[in-house]
Amino acid sequence: MVRTSPSESRPLMSASLLLDLVNSRLVLGDEVSDELGDDTAASAWLKAHGHAGTREEIADARAAREVLVPFLRGETDAIALAPWAGAMRKRAELHDGGIEWVDEVDPALAIGAKAIEEWSALQGEQGSRIRPCAAADCQHFLIDESRANARKWHSMETCGNREKARRHYARAKLGAA
Repeated sequence: MVRTSPSESRPLMSASLLLDLVNSRLVLGDEVSDELGDDTAASAWLKAHGHAGTREEIADARAAREVLVPFLRGETDAIALAPWAGAMRKRAELHDGGIEWVDEVDPALAIGAKAIEEWSALQGEQGSRIRPCAAADCQHFLIDESRANARKWHSMETCGNREKARRHYARAKLGAA
């Protein structure tokens, strides 16, 4: 079992395993960029995210990504997350000072469980803080850290600027007609 303390289980919004995982495979035309594509690259990616990079973790990261991407796009239901949710347990440890709650996760499902835990922490009254980029030609996801939870694009410099330019061009074209 992989054990984490409650403080270790809270995601850092700007350095999220979940966000990096769902953005780790992008397809541009005939070209595929996959950070988990081969075992060596996948192991390095997992080590950079604080894990051991074992074959078991690589398999779990790939499987979790294949479920999380369509789930976050609204193409599948939350039931798809069940294997990882079912692998997560909390256990109480008694100490002289009280009880400490300890997370226990099956090591074979630890990467997906961590990503799902981060997803859960990003849900709120205003909806999910993680979403696909609103640009039609973009595959990236973003975590919206804005107060209004209204961010649309993963990058204002690329997707946001392109979308605004398209709208401006369409308005200008209508005005000229």
